Amino acid sequence: MLKKISLLLLPLMLAAAAPAEAADMTQPVKTLMKLAEENWRAENAGANDYFSEDLLGTIYSKSFADAYRAASKFPAFDLPEGETTGSPFDYDVIANGQDGCPFENVRVEDDGDGQVTALFNNRACMGDDPANKEDTVVIFHVEEEGGKPVIDDIYQVENGNSGKGLKEQMLEIAKQ
Repeated sequence: MLKKISLLLLPLMLAAAAPAEAADMTQPVKTLMKLAEENWRAENAGANDYFSEDLLGTIYSKSFADAYRAASKFPAFDLPEGETTGSPFDYDVIANGQDGCPFENVRVEDDGDGQVTALFNNRACMGDDPANKEDTVVIFHVEEEGGKPVIDDIYQVENGNSGKGLKEQMLEIAKQ
């Protein structure tokens, strides 16, 4: 009887001893990129807020969300009567601009060590200039917080170099 119980428990013990499956570090980036793709469709035109309270509480780190909330007290545009916060940015922080085309050829790559890269073309409709054929590259710093992957910073890549992180920009805006 003891041998039977031992044989029955063996698979359970092995499963418990197996390492936990690693979290998909690309998941919060894929969520954000899906919203960005939807925003740049002609029929949707910016309907999704990358920094809604729901997203700030789910796909971003606490420190990133806190930096956004502090910066949102200094909105880039005049607010409607009664509102006290708004976007501190006057451009789309994923597309890195105010003008663009529907996103094409969107790819999200896990580069390891907390770096996730999104590549896409959002200038193909702007003509035959070779620059309009190049991918836009956005680097996300993703970390685990509370047992799940979250975006802790976003970096635009221009001319092969990443600039200042979005979190640093938000902290500077909040110092106004």
